[in-house]
Amino acid sequence: MRDKLKTILPGHILYDLRTTFYTRCEECGVAPAARDEFVGHSQGVLHDAYTDLSDEFLLKEGNKLVW
Repeated sequence: MRDKLKTILPGHILYDLRTTFYTRCEECGVAPAARDEFVGHSQGVLHDAYTDLSDEFLLKEGNKLVW
């Protein structure tokens, strides 16, 4: 995937896409818990053990990403 990205966007790395996506989530009002789930951030052991975001919630938050 990195090689393909270098072909398409030679001045960028995969991390740039993650940063852009995270920023767009913020700008579009996506809930922090959903945003972190989308990008794979961990909230810590207790949060992970007691939080189970529903697919419906994540889809609703994902639909906020209109750019």
